[in-house]
Amino acid sequence: MNIPSRSWNTLLCLAICLLGGTSLSAQIQAEPISIVIHSTIQLDGDGDKSFEMVVSSKEQKYIRASIRNPKKTAGADIIYNGKAIAVVERGTLQSKSRVVSGDEAAADLFDLIALNPEYHFRKIDGFNFNIPTFKAYHVELQYEAEPIGETGRWRPLKALLYKEQDAVSTLVRIAEYTKFFDQIDPYFQPKELTFTDVMTGDIGHISVDKIEYNIGLPSFLFDISDETD
Repeated sequence: MNIPSRSWNTLLCLAICLLGGTSLSAQIQAEPISIVIHSTIQLDGDGDKSFEMVVSSKEQKYIRASIRNPKKTAGADIIYNGKAIAVVERGTLQSKSRVVSGDEAAADLFDLIALNPEYHFRKIDGFNFNIPTFKAYHVELQYEAEPIGETGRWRPLKALLYKEQDAVSTLVRIAEYTKFFDQIDPYFQPKELTFTDVMTGDIGHISVDKIEYNIGLPSFLFDISDETD
């Protein structure tokens, strides 16, 4: 699979290459152990071309994005196993796997975390951002100005990724939440998101079709092959 550019994150680069209704699972508890998001991705300038993505998160340590073209003849997986990030590009007859690092790794992980803002950004038992992938970065979640109704809670507005270099913070990526599901508990769940690469101006859109909580995710889904480059 030919990937034309690394300046935009892997997730949206794969959209260029790969070229319904909405629902919420009833399996919701106060503190979900796992979340599975079924979504569709589309890039500005690509017309009606889109592809499917399923993002699975477990125990704040493991994340996997499975991306497929409409005919499911090609795709890719982005896997975070709590230590490293790997990209597995899948074709009809073969697959290619590699571990990513630096800007690409930070962008990939940021995008996947941004899909579940309240789950990953919560102050207690949230995602550990003090990891090597984000060593040279700062991640921030902004909220709407006013709380929602009588909940006393603020919905997420934007997730921001800054690169820290020579004591200067440079904004490099934005995930903006443009629409939410009606649910309040356990989290305000984004329904539509817009991702912007500030450095290149590339824009991508994610529309969430379905969310499932605590369905049971086997650990091997997040394994990174020993054969990975």
